[in-house]
Amino acid sequence: MSGAKYRKSATRDIRPFFGAASLEQALDAAQIRLYEDQPFTDATSFTVEEQDAAKLSIALRPNLSETTLVGGAIARGKLVLAITAYNPFLKRTVLVHKATLSAPAPDEIVIGPETLERLGGGSRMSVEVALCLAKEMPKQPGNPFLQGHWISKKSFDLRPPTIAEEFGIDPMDDAGWKAMGMPAKTLYFVQYYSGVNEPVSKDRPMAKVLIHEDVYKKLSTDTNSKMARPLMAFLAAEIPCQILAASVSEWKDAELPEARSPLQAFLKRINRIEPCTLGQLRGYVDQPGMPRLRALLHADQGSVRQVVEA
Repeated sequence: MSGAKYRKSATRDIRPFFGAASLEQALDAAQIRLYEDQPFTDATSFTVEEQDAAKLSIALRPNLSETTLVGGAIARGKLVLAITAYNPFLKRTVLVHKATLSAPAPDEIVIGPETLERLGGGSRMSVEVALCLAKEMPKQPGNPFLQGHWISKKSFDLRPPTIAEEFGIDPMDDAGWKAMGMPAKTLYFVQYYSGVNEPVSKDRPMAKVLIHEDVYKKLSTDTNSKMARPLMAFLAAEIPCQILAASVSEWKDAELPEARSPLQAFLKRINRIEPCTLGQLRGYVDQPGMPRLRALLHADQGSVRQVVEA
């Protein structure tokens, strides 16, 4: 008999708690509101423009299904509702709200400005509402048993409009910098590969940014984000300058940037400050030190405001 052949098609998040399957859809109707003048929505993915980040006024409605809770395999008194917010760059998670379901579930939870401040302003984070086990339970096949085991959850992702510009960011220690022939305390370094004027591809990174590991750890663990935000704005302006300077030979003869390319995204950022053609951008890159280009990109990132508010 020939052996069966299997092909993995995708990674899946498998929940073994089939004993609690009746509760898995308890939070499907959860909704979020980003701004005071907007309605609540059940959409789960949002783009937050730089100029709109300061206006964020986030609130969450769990809309927990009472019918599902009543018919669930686990008594509601053994469950807790948890709302968390997470910044993937800072690797920082904040527990926004936790409520036991022995009492009625809250209708609305506000994510206040102090939480957004700790998470870098709120334009790059995920908000998650989850139904979890309130305390440890005896182990039974197919049932959750650890405190905090989630049974149902829904996530809302907020991201800035920089998909075509994204690149990997890795920490580098003193020994690594020295091995590269750089000073041990180098702040950051941009390794440009290729493809700035090609449609973005997850399988082919355009560049990688190395940041000194001490700074990387500080950004990841320091609960005071007032230092993090000006530095992130600085890097978000300076890194494109280096990428454009390193890649100019690839696009110097182009009439227009390719659609969905990092070059198109960079040009769009500059045009938020003032009109700029691809020819003008070439002129800015050719200027010694690129002062005009730097000024425009720092204006786009609000670098002055980030420093002043810190």
